Amino acid sequence: MTSLLRQETYTQEWVKDFYTQAGIWWGEDPQAAGTHEDRVQTIERLCGPRVRRILDLGAGPGRTAAALAERGYEVVAVELNPTDAAYARTLLKTARKGAVTYLEADFYTVELAGPFDAVTCWQVFGIGSDSDQRRLLRRIAREWLTPDGAVILDVYHPAGPARDAGRAWRLTALAGVPGSVEMIERCHYDPVQGRWIDEWQPAAHPENALAQTLRCYTPADLILLLEGTGLRLERVEIAGQPVDVHANRITPSTRWFETDSDYH
Repeated sequence: MTSLLRQETYTQEWVKDFYTQAGIWWGEDPQAAGTHEDRVQTIERLCGPRVRRILDLGAGPGRTAAALAERGYEVVAVELNPTDAAYARTLLKTARKGAVTYLEADFYTVELAGPFDAVTCWQVFGIGSDSDQRRLLRRIAREWLTPDGAVILDVYHPAGPARDAGRAWRLTALAGVPGSVEMIERCHYDPVQGRWIDEWQPAAHPENALAQTLRCYTPADLILLLEGTGLRLERVEIAGQPVDVHANRITPSTRWFETDSDYH
């Protein structure tokens, strides 16, 4: 397997190896209780009743897609790694009010039949370079999204990784997950490239350590990233609270350093 931290440059070679193994370590639902229902409510709150068809990019083991289908939506879910795809195939055998089409594919290259009323990307935006992000955003705007559609992105802010850089946490094996082991998680932050690096090391086999990396963006950075993609930033929320990024106000708040590092 390719370890990100054994590479000298940022490439995409680590992506499939990391998430395929992470699915074994973390099991079929690594999210905190209530996460999937919260995501459904976020879509309904921000997008309203016009949404019927949703594209879920980086869908993991399909739990959020299943929760949306339970509510009656038609969902197309895209996920790269085969471990999560295997979980999803079992999960999605159950009939639901709506429907889920689950594709094991790379969301940078997959061919999809649009349009979609909403496109979501939970906790995986930032894989790859800025040009990769723009390429994905242009695909969303030009190929998949309806003219009045909405995109919901989880975006990682640099405040959290910068605060936690150098910290390590020892984590016990997860109960009920056969592939889980005692782990050491380490946080790294690259202040030149603006990237969070999240390293996972099995305590008994440190040679098997793997890491993921995501590009972090402040809201001001994100506005610049969106230029020329066909999308514009309408709303920013941190911990469920709106943040006005268009008012050009001074914001010396410390709360960005006190909460989780992602926002949408």
